[in-house]
Amino acid sequence: MAEVQQKDGGKGKKGAQKKMTIRVDFTPMVDMNMLLITFFMLCTTMIKSQTLTIALPSNEKVENQENMSQASADDAVTIILDAKRKKGTNEVDSVNGQVVNEVYYYFGKPGGDTGMFGAGGVVLAENNNMQKSEFLTDEVNAGVHSSRGIRQIIQQRNKDVLTEINQIKEKYANGGFGSLETKADREKAQAAYDEAASAIRKNENLKKPVIIIKSTPEASFGSLVEILDEMQINSISKYQIDNMTRADSVMLIDFQSKHPGE
Repeated sequence: MAEVQQKDGGKGKKGAQKKMTIRVDFTPMVDMNMLLITFFMLCTTMIKSQTLTIALPSNEKVENQENMSQASADDAVTIILDAKRKKGTNEVDSVNGQVVNEVYYYFGKPGGDTGMFGAGGVVLAENNNMQKSEFLTDEVNAGVHSSRGIRQIIQQRNKDVLTEINQIKEKYANGGFGSLETKADREKAQAAYDEAASAIRKNENLKKPVIIIKSTPEASFGSLVEILDEMQINSISKYQIDNMTRADSVMLIDFQSKHPGE
């Protein structure tokens, strides 16, 4: 509790008005301030951090853990991210300070069934099954969706799943999962759609690719984010980020030496 006192400055003059002590209690102000602070704390919306959502494997027990990271050669698709080099050099090329990304891919095993290495570790360059694809940003800037674009390649390998997904998308748009008039109706229909889409992605009777994403040290982080986005956009249920192997590096160097300036 606080108070303010006003002094009379010593002896008062004769006939002067007698002054009394003024006392102000600030205790209620303290209570009001605490109430205001509590009110603002409860009503304030905290800033939510924006993060990249990645689907992680479940914690279900796997009997054969050695096969967890393995995929059949028929289903495996390896995507390798790299940065474009300046012609005739190993220096990374850039436009307006941004790294020019490149993407390569191959199906199945590196070098096919025979492999990239023969007796004594000899490199079998004729077995190089790596191919180069147009990258996502190149397609957007050109305004053309080429059949060689990495998105189109992923969609071709996952066409069975995407066909089913497109059917339930049309069903959702036509109200097949419920009314879309109110917000509550849309949320309910969206939940039903998500459940149906999840069942399609988990359907083992549909042919689905297993995407293995790799990156060279020169590739930008943004290119990795874009490829991970493509996994969500194209309903890829099985994918992983892995390290470059010796065979991957040999294939990449061999391909770039045979196709300089591309």
